[in-house]
Amino acid sequence: MGDRRMAEIRTGEGSLYFYTHSTGSSLPHDAERALQLAEPRRDDTNYALRRVVDHLIHASYSRDSEIGSGLMFDATAEDEYLTGDWGGRASVLIDLTGWEVIVRT
Repeated sequence: MGDRRMAEIRTGEGSLYFYTHSTGSSLPHDAERALQLAEPRRDDTNYALRRVVDHLIHASYSRDSEIGSGLMFDATAEDEYLTGDWGGRASVLIDLTGWEVIVRT
């Protein structure tokens, strides 16, 4: 059994999706923390994106592991927290254009 959840990481150039298999309940908090850690690179999307992804992988306990999390350009993984009809495919949005985290319910 897992705790599956996805975050869409939106940039001005498109979106990258982060999937966690077992830390979905903490993903909103982890996303907020990732955005805080990326703040010094707010004006450099490439570095900010790298910092966000690095923190999410670390927070999901999947660094140096074959399992636990993943990255994708098309949201094809399961999100157990996805409810409602808001037109998206991930229950957490990390918006690097508006510099905010939105939890979609």
